[in-house]
This record gives sequence, structure tokens and C-alpha cells, in this order.
Amino acid sequence: MSLSFYHLLHILGLIFVFIGFGALLTPDSRRAMKWHGIGLLISLVSGFGMLAKMGIFKSMPTWVWVKIGLWLVLGFLPVLSRRGFLPAGVVVLLAAAVGVVLAWLGYLKPAF
Repeated sequence: MSLSFYHLLHILGLIFVFIGFGALLTPDSRRAMKWHGIGLLISLVSGFGMLAKMGIFKSMPTWVWVKIGLWLVLGFLPVLSRRGFLPAGVVVLLAAAVGVVLAWLGYLKPAF
């Protein structure tokens, strides 16, 4: 598969992730959160596919490790809301901020 295909699949996965975060604001968030998990899986698989296509899978730079860490944060944020540690609105805002950092890392690929 081409790099463009993986890139589009990655964006689709992230759209599903943020649909899941939007579902936190609804009364029936338990059923709608499935989109969050599906999106995380799609973005993980397509992200590693892109790394393999770019030829940097074996020697991953620091920005990739930071993205993996932030991906884990995106996966854990709904738990904070579901368990009552943070209100859903705060979790959605935190997810948006993490998403901006993820996009910055993915597009600019800074050298740390």
C-alpha cells in the first residue's frame, strides 16, 4: 500500500478517536465510545505502516516515541472522565490540545 493510503487511513482513525471524545459529552457515552477504540487501533496500525513506508521503522527518532506516548495519553483520557476524576469537557479540551501536538510532531518531525 502507498504512503498516501496509510496517511488517509491515519486521519480516518484520528477522526474516529475524536468522535469518541465527542461522545463523552452525550448521555449514552458508553455505547458511542467504541469509536474511540476503533480509531486508536486504526491510527496505530496506519502509523506504523507509514513509518515502515518512510523507512524509519528500525531506527525511530525521538518524535516518534513522543507520538507513541501521546497516543497512550489519548487512549487513557476517557478513563479520567468515566471514573469522575475530570469533567468530560475538560477531557475533550485536553484531547484537542494533545491532538494539536500530535499533528505538529507528525507534520514537522522536529529533531530533538
